[in-house]
Amino acid sequence: MNLSNRTMAWALLAAIVAAPGIAQGEPGAITVFVAKKVVTMDPTQPAATAVAVRDGEILSVGSLQDLQPWLKNNKVTIDEQFKDKVLLPGFIDPHLHPLLGAVAFETVWITPEPWNVMGDKTPATIGQEDYLKALKTAFADRKKDAPIFMTWGYSADTHGVISGDILDGISKEVPILVLQRSMHEIYINTPMLALLKSKGLDAVKYKDHPQIDWKNRHFWEDGMFSVALPYMAGFLLDPAAADPGYQKTRDYLTHNGVTTVADMNTGGTNYDLEMASLKRNFDTPDSPVRVRLTPDVMKLAIALKSPEAAMKLVGGLKAQNTKHLIFNNGIKLFADGAMFSQAMQLGDPGYIDGHHGEWISEPGPFAEFARSYWNAGYQIHVHTNGDGGAKMVLDTLQMLEGEKPRADHRFTIEHYGYANDGVSRRIAELRAQVSANPFYLYDLGDRYAANGLGTDRAARIAPLGGLVKRNVPVALHSDFPMAPAEPLFLAWTAASRETLSGKVFAPTERLTLDQAIRAVTIDAAYMINMETKLGSIEAGKLADFAVLDRDPYEGGVDTLRDIKIWGTVFEGKAHPAKQSEPGK
Repeated sequence: MNLSNRTMAWALLAAIVAAPGIAQGEPGAITVFVAKKVVTMDPTQPAATAVAVRDGEILSVGSLQDLQPWLKNNKVTIDEQFKDKVLLPGFIDPHLHPLLGAVAFETVWITPEPWNVMGDKTPATIGQEDYLKALKTAFADRKKDAPIFMTWGYSADTHGVISGDILDGISKEVPILVLQRSMHEIYINTPMLALLKSKGLDAVKYKDHPQIDWKNRHFWEDGMFSVALPYMAGFLLDPAAADPGYQKTRDYLTHNGVTTVADMNTGGTNYDLEMASLKRNFDTPDSPVRVRLTPDVMKLAIALKSPEAAMKLVGGLKAQNTKHLIFNNGIKLFADGAMFSQAMQLGDPGYIDGHHGEWISEPGPFAEFARSYWNAGYQIHVHTNGDGGAKMVLDTLQMLEGEKPRADHRFTIEHYGYANDGVSRRIAELRAQVSANPFYLYDLGDRYAANGLGTDRAARIAPLGGLVKRNVPVALHSDFPMAPAEPLFLAWTAASRETLSGKVFAPTERLTLDQAIRAVTIDAAYMINMETKLGSIEAGKLADFAVLDRDPYEGGVDTLRDIKIWGTVFEGKAHPAKQSEPGK
């Protein structure tokens, strides 16, 4: 806008603001947010300088002069606090676990990679000697009145061997819980095992479980999720312990411009306790983050002792929707194991050392649950990481499409850890979509090239370029705490395909800058079936904005991870980011 036009616009708005009408903050009041630039993600109007908002929704987008028809004869507030900043749609993380974020923040972090969470920095710990030293130091420095000691981040390929006996060597009195980096495995000491038994865990019943090593007190995949985790729910979700973690997770999301997340495992631990935690910490008037609920239907069926009871519970969720907690017919299934522990199912030639992957859900039961929810019209999201896991999942999708075709099923592959171009082609043919974790390549590419996959297959971690070339919808997620809940950093990893060492793997699988930003805004909204209300700044959508210090399109891919975020606007209300206190 040139100077004369700007002057005219302000003169016009001066008259509008002077008009009698509704006071700011009251229902029906109009607020105009003025910005240096508004990046709308709406192709019909890619950029603007002002957004009019009423009752949490966007009325109009454009210049101040463009907004005039909506503003005349109304009391209008002009909000200039972002006049030197850039507005984007509120970022969307379409696969995140508020519960796991809360649990992670309850623990001591000893991780193979460095972290920076709102200024609270965790250095990388490499090698068994340094890991055990850090573990012993953390235990000695623990809060002495805490009933258990928990740590997160252990990874065998960088931290060496650990076992229940090693943990007993640290303490035979205080329960110790070591959460593996993937949060799909735990190691516990004898006091922790005794605690779980006191809660009802029957070791005799599960003495032959293939994913439990009782001697080393190691539980993984289904052995952790179905056997151990239900008896941990009480102390993990105790409000006194969990709520500060939930609150920090919420603050962390706002710090990174996130206004919507999809909880991709609702009820996977304990449905009642999880929902109570979400209501206390996210379903409040001051919450700047909404949560799309995605129930883990197989875990619900186990807990309720009936697949039919689980489906009945899921069928009643929409009637309980609130402003902050929303169910819109998405459900979650699990296929193969975790990427961070090399438990994903691989096709030939398998793993270099010959070990095999794991199934979280065996193919038979997986297909039965998928058929039930497919036939009932639900959107199905499936955790799968390896190409072997993807084959089973896509075989199931092909079978379901053959039995009962659906026009807009949005069947979603979650994570997409390792695959070749043939898998990408098949996803396109079956009209599926992919919500990917691009941090896998950044964090694991170097390590898995040397140990597990080899260089050629490690280069195919999170291969997204072949998907978008075939018009497959692609979104980026953090699966926090698997990756930082930082959408612009995730966009950078997908667009650069750099690893921690700075190597570039398979540049043909890069997303463009625009594709990467779409993958955390409008395409992420599409992934969770919320694109009619979220993901772009246009009339009729919710007034959710990420407030940035500069336009990500101007600096290019290399600058994405350096952009500073002021905070967010959630349904028309500004929420500045909080800075963490180191060590908190």
